[in-house]
Amino acid sequence: MTNNDVPKINIKDDDLKFGTYSSKLAHNILNYKDKETLILSIEGKWGSGKTSLINFIKSNIQKIDIDRKIKILHFNPWLITDLEQVINLFFKELMKIILSITTTAKKDEFIKDIKDFISYISPDDIKVGLNDGTKVKYNISKRLKNEKTLEEVKEKINKYLEKLDTKIIIIIDDIDRLTDKETEFIFRLTKGIADFNNLIYILLYDKDVVSKSLQKFKSENGESYLEKIVQYPITVPAPNRITIKNLLFKELNKILYNLDKEHTKYIFNKTLWYQLTKVINKYIKTIRDINQIINIISFEYKYIAEEVNFTDFFIISLIRLKNYKLYELIKNEPNKFFIYTNESIENEKAKKNIYEYFKNNLQEFNDYKDLLKIIFPFISNQYSGAQIDGHKTKSISDINYFENYFSFSTADDKISMKEYNQIKQVFLSSDYKKFEKIILEVDKNKKSEYFLEMFNQLEEELSDTDIENVFLNSLNVMKKINSKQNDFFQLNISAMYENLGFDLVKKHTNIDEFLLKIYQTNKTILLNTKMNLFIYLKDDLNKIINETTFNKLKDILKDELENIKFENMFNYREIPTLVYRYDLVNASLENLQNEVANNMFENNINFFKVLDLFKSTTITNGVHKSHSIYIDGLKQLVSIEKVEDYIRNINKSSIKQKEKKLLNYWDFKSSFVY
Repeated sequence: MTNNDVPKINIKDDDLKFGTYSSKLAHNILNYKDKETLILSIEGKWGSGKTSLINFIKSNIQKIDIDRKIKILHFNPWLITDLEQVINLFFKELMKIILSITTTAKKDEFIKDIKDFISYISPDDIKVGLNDGTKVKYNISKRLKNEKTLEEVKEKINKYLEKLDTKIIIIIDDIDRLTDKETEFIFRLTKGIADFNNLIYILLYDKDVVSKSLQKFKSENGESYLEKIVQYPITVPAPNRITIKNLLFKELNKILYNLDKEHTKYIFNKTLWYQLTKVINKYIKTIRDINQIINIISFEYKYIAEEVNFTDFFIISLIRLKNYKLYELIKNEPNKFFIYTNESIENEKAKKNIYEYFKNNLQEFNDYKDLLKIIFPFISNQYSGAQIDGHKTKSISDINYFENYFSFSTADDKISMKEYNQIKQVFLSSDYKKFEKIILEVDKNKKSEYFLEMFNQLEEELSDTDIENVFLNSLNVMKKINSKQNDFFQLNISAMYENLGFDLVKKHTNIDEFLLKIYQTNKTILLNTKMNLFIYLKDDLNKIINETTFNKLKDILKDELENIKFENMFNYREIPTLVYRYDLVNASLENLQNEVANNMFENNINFFKVLDLFKSTTITNGVHKSHSIYIDGLKQLVSIEKVEDYIRNINKSSIKQKEKKLLNYWDFKSSFVY
């Protein structure tokens, strides 16, 4: 994960353009010649670049300080959990630096003075009440052993440091992260306890945060107290909005570049992103802002890149950071921001309701309206219909993809893009068996419609070979779906596969040759399906196929229809539909009528086979199956009176249970089967 909060150390990494400013500050600090303690501050909000700025100042000082007259102690009390440890470590580090530069022979005496000084100020034995109700211990026993007072020890240390020809810069970082008690102590340390000669303190903090902390310990305003302590406040310069924007884009480019390297597909809408760039500086102002949004994008986006729109995901992540209450409202009540169903897109009343609701009830989120208008265009009351484009854009305002923006995984009732691409590759291949296996599993999980919807929207450019494979795979698998499903409504899926195949045929660059090959040689496609395709293409005769081809197709169908014999007609489960279609190709039903009349009444086996062929099943109330014999179809082939005569003469005691049911269906005596 990218961490842009990590301070920059080298000036060559100066993304915020602090170089010149830090150089000037370094020169000013080096030009301070007085012996008395100097206290500077670098003030700025969290993430504004305080630590990066001080790192550049240090780098410049070390570059300019050829004579090595400056020593730097970078101290971070936030990393220490105990106040006594803070004191001990601070003076230990300070003493280490002083001893490294001293030339006097009184090192041992100096070390003793420092230890005495620490013993005076270290919390230990006695509890003293503070303004906030807490108590601090002081080591009174050690004080009683000392011959000198605290002031005398401090003066001794001061004289020792005064003789040094080197200044010590003490940088105290992250003061705004301390507790109120610790914050107050750091300022007492720099101003009243360790305000020794030849020391320059540079304190880093957020002024607002520290002022509030100090106010709890001081009778005066915290900001006024700061003004008494800090002699020269330095404000971190606000980076140019273009600099911040470019730094953000640099990090985002890294994320997308890595996705490209991993061959992960993602959706990047330049028009939407351009709309966002016009308002982005309102929300992304500091390095911390960049860090927070980049961390979300880099951690989450790669897992759902194929399931969401990049701009929409960026915006909803930004809202999540800036106003979690709004984020939760969108997540839990999306109907306040967009219309659920595609059928309602043109519903002016629904659009107006969303606009009015936002206008009247969501004023507290008005600051985010410019972001919301990009991802939820109904809010602007100027929706053009261009943004919601189903599986191509995967917009957050598309109910099919909304949930993906709030989860690392796709919901179980959807097909992920990874899964879709795997199915698509097989769909485009000539390996029908492999396609059948994978698509029947999809169908079993009730995802066929979703897959076909995605395919129709996403696959615009297919080669002739792709078209041929998809056509054959679609028409072959529809038979399996029909035979495997007992759900009446699933028949629609079969029709969807058929329609997909028919639509693709029209895109074939050599459609005449392709159709003739299908009708002349392909034995796997149902005759009724071939009839459906013929009817489907009939209206477009002059546009897509020539008349010669059309007549050849017609003759092929006529010949096949007229060659259906009694013995093979049971291979055509679609006979009840076909009997009405003979006229479409000028075929005669006479041969088949004679075949049925001559064979149906020879024995019970033939008779019940024909009845079973014309058995019709419907679903009532979504649960019950209602069976009957499709008499209107049967009478196209045989006399119904003759059928009824045969039924009257059947010995009911000699027939099987299945045959008795067929007779019940004929009489509608048993309409419902559970």
